[in-house]
Amino acid sequence: MTEEDIRRIVREAVFETLSGLGMATNEQQEVQADFIYMRKMRKGSEAMGRTIRTTAITAIVPTFIYLIWQAVKEAVGR
Repeated sequence: MTEEDIRRIVREAVFETLSGLGMATNEQQEVQADFIYMRKMRKGSEAMGRTIRTTAITAIVPTFIYLIWQAVKEAVGR
């Protein structure tokens, strides 16, 4: 088997896989646009997750500090 045969087999396998996933392999710009869109969606999802975690921490930590402070004040006040 020559290197050209291997390249042809790999190329056909890749095109077949992408076609099976619903991507138009004969339109390279469309496939690139699809991948760019998926990357933007992934990065947006990651950013949203970071924002939600930061917001949750920002809300929870001060609440616990307040509750501890109130318990200390109550214990000292008795």
